Amino acid sequence: MSETFPLRVVTFNAWALPVTIPSQEKRRRLSRLPEALAALDADVIVLQELFDVQGRRRLLSELCPPYLSTPDAMESRRILGLAPADTTGGLLVLSRLPITGSRFVSHSLGSGTKVDERLGRKGAMFVHLETPVGALTVFAVHLYAGTKPKDTRIRSAQLAPLLEALDSEAGTNPVLLAGDINTSPTVGYPELPGLGNPYTPEYAALDGAGFVDSLPPNPTPAGLTATWVPSRNRFAALPYQETKTDERYDYVMVRAGASNVWSVGTARTVLDGAGEHLSDHVGVLAELDLILYSA
Repeated sequence: MSETFPLRVVTFNAWALPVTIPSQEKRRRLSRLPEALAALDADVIVLQELFDVQGRRRLLSELCPPYLSTPDAMESRRILGLAPADTTGGLLVLSRLPITGSRFVSHSLGSGTKVDERLGRKGAMFVHLETPVGALTVFAVHLYAGTKPKDTRIRSAQLAPLLEALDSEAGTNPVLLAGDINTSPTVGYPELPGLGNPYTPEYAALDGAGFVDSLPPNPTPAGLTATWVPSRNRFAALPYQETKTDERYDYVMVRAGASNVWSVGTARTVLDGAGEHLSDHVGVLAELDLILYSA
């Protein structure tokens, strides 16, 4: 026998830095974000780079209820004693399902960590939800940014302990991963994966840990899966942005549990500039079924 629970999930990098830079049009973008997210009718929303305290509180006031958030969602700190910022590394998880627990883990900071990464205190959140077919662990993650080989090594070093912590946090629960891992699935995205175009180390680590991607790692065409799109998003094309090519940085992935498996339905990019882009990223929406098997 089996029982199925449909789950609609959105991940989005909101690009809401604690500082205000005119070219980023942060206030205008954030004022439109709650309505845009509500229109997606998701059960779980995972946001990254929501460092801006004012924008975060406005979003929470407009979306909660019907959404629930973790207890630390409204907390704040001061960067260098000045600019206010959040305490969860820019991560925010919103859920229509009951939240039974949560924990934020910040990345270790090496001596070579870039200043913005150091000030942002990025990391991962483990959020435990209760569904009609059992417990579910949400693994919300945001890895180090950059295109250099050193940046790849840092991301891999960040991911390894997070996957170990996830095993402890989730136990036998099914896992929903959502976030920005700052790398495409393959070295030569969007070309098909193969001997001459292997998975990136970060994507390979997630694949090896049992995660299944809701979008294909070999997109056809690339426009259906790229989430960093300077070719059409003027915010991603600003002169100081490091990545000049279309890439896929944002993911919804799933891992089965002891009694639950996933069925991945449709997945697509969202918040992709209908009228105007709301970030330098676009989001991903995935339609999933969480299935409970019982004797």
